[in-house]
Amino acid sequence: MKVLHINAVYHYGSTGMIVEDIHNLSLEKGIDSYVVYSTSSKSENRISNPYQMGKSFPKKLHALLSRINGRQGYFSKNSTKKLLNYLDKIKPDIVHLHNLHANYINLNMLLDYLAKKDISTVVTLHDCWFFTGGCYHYTNQGCYKWQEKCGNCPKKHTDLKSHFLDKTKENLADRKKHFSKIKDLNVVGVSNWISDEAQKSILKDKNHFVIHNGIDTELFVNTPSNLKEELGLENKFVVLGLAIKWLDPINKKAFDYVSQNLPTDCAFVLFGCTEEQKSNLPENVIGLDYIKDKDTLIKLYSMADVLINCTREETLSLINVEPQACGTPVITYKNTGAKETVDNICGFSVETEDYCALFEKIIEIKARGKSAYSSLCRSFVINNFDKASNYQRYIDLYESIFKEKQKNK
Repeated sequence: MKVLHINAVYHYGSTGMIVEDIHNLSLEKGIDSYVVYSTSSKSENRISNPYQMGKSFPKKLHALLSRINGRQGYFSKNSTKKLLNYLDKIKPDIVHLHNLHANYINLNMLLDYLAKKDISTVVTLHDCWFFTGGCYHYTNQGCYKWQEKCGNCPKKHTDLKSHFLDKTKENLADRKKHFSKIKDLNVVGVSNWISDEAQKSILKDKNHFVIHNGIDTELFVNTPSNLKEELGLENKFVVLGLAIKWLDPINKKAFDYVSQNLPTDCAFVLFGCTEEQKSNLPENVIGLDYIKDKDTLIKLYSMADVLINCTREETLSLINVEPQACGTPVITYKNTGAKETVDNICGFSVETEDYCALFEKIIEIKARGKSAYSSLCRSFVINNFDKASNYQRYIDLYESIFKEKQKNK
């Protein structure tokens, strides 16, 4: 059996690491697995069966044109033609589509090819782009036009970054037309939430599955360090957060409330800060740089007493899963797929924007102590988000699809 993955990135970023994990597991299980990507932080000679598509200038041109007319995924015809020639050579039994919205591939050409060749196709919904007119998420805007037809898009200048035309109506119609041609289309949601949403969309008549993303639970473990001492936080209850979420203007009220009301024996630590952001933080908030090294990130998770994620749109959120694997409880907003990353026993969800309830949970965890939650947190992650167990379900799906196709030949 031959399976070919297509994703914008490989070996970095959330989808890049997920695709690498599934690709490597497929190879371990004896599947002839191939991976197509646009950019990677790993050299080609260190990747099994790689195919890198798209040169720098064509990708920049694709980005420019999509910003003019709002049609991301409608250019890069030459590089897509070369890819289809490569597929002719490989002859995959299954093509697994991941993130295609990165200015490197022509969506309609690819979907038409898969339909014409009658190739079984798996689509993983890492976000909502496949079933909207172009936005990645829509809940903040409260926009559900994608269930019928898009147009007059409220995210024209954000997700779409279209400076002139609004082609969301045409984009959605094209997705419906081209996806409908693929006879064996299997749609995988990385959360129950996004799977439920997809079943209200242009993909509603396809086969639907839920496979949660996973992490390496042997890597993400409680790891003692001297970080508290290095940061001058001895005897402090450490509240950890991601700067990109907390310092978003939409979360200003929550940030002000938490930072101003934390007891003096607590420390509020944000990681992923720019130098400008660090210089503008209140005195009782510590800003740390973006952390690229996983070992350092794991030590940071392990040092913290609680991680707070005020995310508002998230397909799943592994940032909630990783600290729990290290024994640190998490509090998150109850929205989209984020609520599926906690069980309200060792990690908690509160209503979006209810920063008073969020703060009360911080104080509750502080009163009980981190140790009351740690072992439960780790058990929850191992039982629900271990990558070996979760990604085995992709292997099972491939085998089921392949057997069914062989039976019907």
